[in-house]
Amino acid sequence: MIRAWHEHRNVVLADEMGLGKTIMTLSLFDHLNKVHKLRGPFLILAPLTTLEHWKRIADDWTNMNSVLYYDPASSEGRE
Repeated sequence: MIRAWHEHRNVVLADEMGLGKTIMTLSLFDHLNKVHKLRGPFLILAPLTTLEHWKRIADDWTNMNSVLYYDPASSEGRE
């Protein structure tokens, strides 16, 4: 993923559950933060059922500031 970032290419992570996509993505963000001094913001779009997990892993594995935003009236906003 770091090589693809340097080559300005997009990457799609599509594996089965439990193979480390969350850690790989967060480690890329942490690498960009520490090595290249890119503080973000980085936006993660994920199903609602996994957002709390992403935030918990980001808080546990990195020293980046992670914020979880959830709009309970989102269906009204989309209409």
